[in-house]
Amino acid sequence: MNPKDKEEILDLLTTKSATKQHVYRTTLEVFNETKQILHELQKELAPLVSGIDAAVEVKYVDAGSFEVQFKFSGDTLVFMMHTNVFSFPENHFIQSSDYVKKDKLNIYCGLIQVYNFLSDSIKYNRQDDIGDLIARIYINRERHFFIEGKRPINIQHNNFGGELMTTEKLKHIIDQSILYCLNFDLLMPPMEMVQQITVDMKNYQSYSSGFATSKSVGFELPRQFDNNNKGV
Repeated sequence: MNPKDKEEILDLLTTKSATKQHVYRTTLEVFNETKQILHELQKELAPLVSGIDAAVEVKYVDAGSFEVQFKFSGDTLVFMMHTNVFSFPENHFIQSSDYVKKDKLNIYCGLIQVYNFLSDSIKYNRQDDIGDLIARIYINRERHFFIEGKRPINIQHNNFGGELMTTEKLKHIIDQSILYCLNFDLLMPPMEMVQQITVDMKNYQSYSSGFATSKSVGFELPRQFDNNNKGV
C-alpha cells in the first residue's frame, strides 16, 4: 500500500469512521430511552383512560431493536431508528452554525423518524395505507440535536449546537407528537371522488376493513378505478 494512501485511510478510519460509530451508539442510546419513556407512559395512561372508557386503548409495542409503536385509540405513533449516519448538504442551515464550523465532525447525525399511522392500518395489516412523517430527530455524538417536522415540534427544537437531548426534552417531543396526532383528524374525501367501486375493491374492503387510508388524504380508491377513469 502506498504510504500516503495508507496514512489517509488510517486518518479517516480513526476520525470520520470512529465518529460515525460514536453517533450510532449515541442514537441507539436515545432510541432506547424513547422506548423506556413510551413504556412508562403506557403504564401511566392506560389505567386512567380505561377507567373512563375501556374501549380506548393505550398500548406499547416493542417491535424490535429499531422500531417501537405507541397506540392510543385510533392513532399509532411509530418510532424508527435508522441504522446509518448522515451528513448534510452545503446549503443546509447547520453548516453555518459555529458548532459545526468549530469541528466538522460535529455534523454527523443519527436519525429517529416518527410516523403517525391509523391504528387500524396496523391492526388489519392494510399494506397500502400510508403513515404520515411528523418528525425527524437528528442526534450527533454529543447528544446535540435538532428536529425537522410538523409545527410546533420543529420550531421548538431547531438550535443545533445549543441544545442537548435530555430525558425531559425527549418526553416533551413525545408529548407534542401525541398531541399533534390527537388534534389531526381523519377527513372524509368528497363523495364524487368515491362514487363507484369494482367487485375487486369491494372484496378488498371486506378483507382489509377499508380502502388505502392515511390521515393526510382520508381514504382513496386506486387510480385505475377512480370516477374519472371508470376502470380504464
